[in-house]
Amino acid sequence: MSPSELSNAVVHHEDDNVAVAIRPVRAGQMVVVNAREVVKAAQDVEVGHKIALSAVASGGKVYRYGEPIIEATEAIEAGVWVHVHNTQPIPGDVTT
Repeated sequence: MSPSELSNAVVHHEDDNVAVAIRPVRAGQMVVVNAREVVKAAQDVEVGHKIALSAVASGGKVYRYGEPIIEATEAIEAGVWVHVHNTQPIPGDVTT
């Protein structure tokens, strides 16, 4: 099997602090990227959703593709589902 077949999540850039689930990840299960266990999931995470690889402080930036994409509205521990319940758009960020 290839590393991607053994993985349940992907990381797009070395500076990212989140992985994206490519298979459902259940609470207590290890998040596996490139066939390497990186963090234990704190809660269920569905396909396409983000999982924190490291702690993000309240007000801290969430990075994907090496770029800040959102800001934490509360402290997010490693392994936690990262979504609209604990993040917001980066203040002043312009989207069209």
